[in-house]
Amino acid sequence: MASVKRTVSLVVAASCLCGWFAALPGTQVAASVPASAPSFPSPPPPRVMAQSVVVMDADNGQVLYAKQPHVRRAPASTTKLMTMLLIVKAIEEHRARWNEEVSVTPDAYKVAVEPGVSNAFLDPREHFTLLDMMKFIAVISANDASVAVADKLAGDRHAFAAQMNAEAKALGLTGTHYVNPDGLPAPGHYTTAYDLAVLSRYLVNHYPQVLRFTKMPQLTIPADRLRHTVTWPNTDELLGHYPGLDGLKTGYTDDAGYCFVGTAQRDGRRLIVVVMGDTKTNKDQRFIDTAKLLDYGFHAFHHVQVARAGQPLAQTVPVDNGSRRQLTVDVRDGLSVDLPPGVRGTVDLVAKELQAPVRKGQVVGQLEYVVNGHTVVSAPVVASEDDPKARWITQLFRSLGAWIGHLFHRL
Repeated sequence: MASVKRTVSLVVAASCLCGWFAALPGTQVAASVPASAPSFPSPPPPRVMAQSVVVMDADNGQVLYAKQPHVRRAPASTTKLMTMLLIVKAIEEHRARWNEEVSVTPDAYKVAVEPGVSNAFLDPREHFTLLDMMKFIAVISANDASVAVADKLAGDRHAFAAQMNAEAKALGLTGTHYVNPDGLPAPGHYTTAYDLAVLSRYLVNHYPQVLRFTKMPQLTIPADRLRHTVTWPNTDELLGHYPGLDGLKTGYTDDAGYCFVGTAQRDGRRLIVVVMGDTKTNKDQRFIDTAKLLDYGFHAFHHVQVARAGQPLAQTVPVDNGSRRQLTVDVRDGLSVDLPPGVRGTVDLVAKELQAPVRKGQVVGQLEYVVNGHTVVSAPVVASEDDPKARWITQLFRSLGAWIGHLFHRL
């Protein structure tokens, strides 16, 4: 369907945008953003060792900085972000329960006794719940727990990988393909920094309960588990050392190098940082790089709220043959943008050509924030109310009025 561009007749700067939109401030999730770095001049980013980097605002999906974001790389244990997503989805959809038992299958036990990999050293003679397994995965990056959960939820790890790939496709992760639930090296198992950022954004926005696991500083195993109490620290060594950081996932293999997906929230604003292919000689470098990039995102950009979710915009949208003719609209999920000081942009309403009837909640266009001719962020605009088709008598009077107006114009 064709679209008609309606541009708000005001150029706005980061410093004044909130004031101008006092009636519309708000929010969090934009429908679409460019999969690249900003199109406007930004402060220089910090120097980091990671080969691929993405800094993303979790609220609106805007990429604040990117370095080789679409290069396919071995993901190592960052794979487990998708594994954790499928676990919490199964819980929410009532296909699984936290307190149900998860058996240590032969496949899981084979991984548990494999030397040199992160494991919870699961034993088939012991009993574990899905909650136990989630903690093993999130806190100590246990590969054996990931395989046990895959066998529980899908029958085997191959069927689970198929579910992972289906979810990746649904989320638009075009640079991702999974072969296993744990991230151990395998041909055809890869992702990108950008895809990891998109996946992480979806995870923290739709299933924020996962953060209760990823922010656990340690995991203590009772004495009856290993004959003596054992405390394992979280593999995320940035926890407790960077203000507001509460996840998400570490990773390392010889192929992948050191990787990390970190997220932190300050003053209600959440950022996601992905570093892949970091140095293989210093496991701490990925955390150093992440802290630098989080500082950059929080300090170099102002988070500007443009439109509040569900609050009607000042602009209306015309509806052909509608009973109202001008339809009240709102931004379904709100719209926000991140800008360096002094950068100016415009807010554009791109409306579809609409024919009545129009239903409340129907997408009728996009609200875009544009800088230098490039859309930085956008969000769906929806009808705030129903607009049924005008009655025939109404259409007749409108046609008659238009004809008379045209006649007087010719005179």
